[in-house]
Amino acid sequence: MRHPGACYLLYLVTLGGAAGCTTTYSPSPAVIEIDTARALSPASHAMVEGVVTADAGAIDDGFALQDASGGIYVIKARTLPLKVGEHVRVEGSIVAPNNQKGIDPSAITRMGLATAALPPAQLRTGEVGANSEGRLVAVRGKMTGEIIDDQPWGWKLYIDDGSGALLVFVASSTRIDLKHLRAGMRLTVTGFNGRYETHTEVLPRGPRDISLAAD
Repeated sequence: MRHPGACYLLYLVTLGGAAGCTTTYSPSPAVIEIDTARALSPASHAMVEGVVTADAGAIDDGFALQDASGGIYVIKARTLPLKVGEHVRVEGSIVAPNNQKGIDPSAITRMGLATAALPPAQLRTGEVGANSEGRLVAVRGKMTGEIIDDQPWGWKLYIDDGSGALLVFVASSTRIDLKHLRAGMRLTVTGFNGRYETHTEVLPRGPRDISLAAD
């Protein structure tokens, strides 16, 4: 982010009536809600603030960010050790790789820990979609088939609570062990609600995000 510095002081002088000063002050862009940023066209500039809901590098090179209005994926940040629960400001360009709305950051500012954790939205499998994309969600349902190997990227499985099948994509970087999972098991899955091309998906962030359902 650019800081006006001396130009801002010259602008104040102009307001005070200093003759001959032609310096123009361009204020920094305002922070907007993430839901508003998601509605912008690719290549638009945006600055948002929110709470990290997926560690940097947990799924790939980026991290997930969420505020009260919605969530979005920041596509580059592996060199920053950002963790779930951190309050972060991101400035950059709106992008949509593989139809998933995100931000390509030009500046990332760490602002400490959030005052309150963001719990996942508890949804039915058939409810996960456009309205929840970008958010942290939690679902529960029966695994409807065997695990699909999609290496080197990861693995796929589907769960359904009776409201519709939902794709769960487990990235290789999460190091989640799926060997014990079988079709018919009831699972609880928490993760980032992303999109890949034409389909929505839930991406767990680590081993604790997939477990056998209690009921």
